[in-house]
Amino acid sequence: MESKKLTQFKEQWDNIDLIRIFEVEVVDKRAKETDWIIFDISIVGFSFIAQHVALTKKQDKSTKIAFVKLVIDPDFSLDENLQELSSLCDMAIINSEYFELPE
Repeated sequence: MESKKLTQFKEQWDNIDLIRIFEVEVVDKRAKETDWIIFDISIVGFSFIAQHVALTKKQDKSTKIAFVKLVIDPDFSLDENLQELSSLCDMAIINSEYFELPE
């Protein structure tokens, strides 16, 4: 990827006034209760990383906290890249053993 394009993405990212998270409503398959999963979003190298925030102390101590990685596509806008990242986060939840998206 062009270094200039990545620099532009990072500048846009740094100037966003919004909180850099995805908050996704889920249903806990075990308890059948509604909950929320939060993914913190950051840029690492040429990729967006959306890392799941631990919901419990046990998860916080785990090295297996879920994350989704998307290589930034310079042919698309920041918004389009973030939409793709959001879709990947939804797919991670759909494929999860413990959570599902509400109907």
